[in-house]
Amino acid sequence: MVIDFERPQDAERRELLMRVAKRIFADRGFQSTTMDDIAKEAGFTKPILYQYFPSKTDLYRQIVVELAAQLLESLKLAVRKAETPRQKIEVAFRVYFDMVVGENAAFRILFIHSHEGETAKELRALQLGLISFVEPFIDVPMSDDHRRQLAGGVVGIAEGVAIVWLEQQEAKGWPEPAEGAAVRLAARSATLAWGGLRTVHQD
Repeated sequence: MVIDFERPQDAERRELLMRVAKRIFADRGFQSTTMDDIAKEAGFTKPILYQYFPSKTDLYRQIVVELAAQLLESLKLAVRKAETPRQKIEVAFRVYFDMVVGENAAFRILFIHSHEGETAKELRALQLGLISFVEPFIDVPMSDDHRRQLAGGVVGIAEGVAIVWLEQQEAKGWPEPAEGAAVRLAARSATLAWGGLRTVHQD
């Protein structure tokens, strides 16, 4: 069978399979999930699943790549309305944590399970993409190497806070996130990041 993703039926089936796979991967991790699990949960046979994704690794990698692209695109759209570098960083943190809290399954895949092995390079590509995104907002006169290192630190703050929050949610049995959780996470991270950046100077 030839899969044509321009056809609504094929596109919708692929989206369903990825949505189901995302949920199962988030709950069980890459190693403990099988293609049988995904096919059964989606209501299809395993041969049909293989028509869309040649392997479990290919399916997992595609989920990571699309989630990363969605995150970067959302960040780019959001900062267009901000005027100053500080506002852009604060808006970026808010969008980032809105997605962490609102789509925690996606971030469990990106920042917890993606460290498991075969998709590590996709995670690293996202991290580097986020660093490149933040770099222009550090507007202190300094070398390009210095600026990129600091951008890496800002991204590290966001990722570290997200991982800890997800682990705390998991330890509590994945309750409904507290109201305003994303706002608080973003504000705390932005305060920490900007507090450090405003003391930076060319060394």
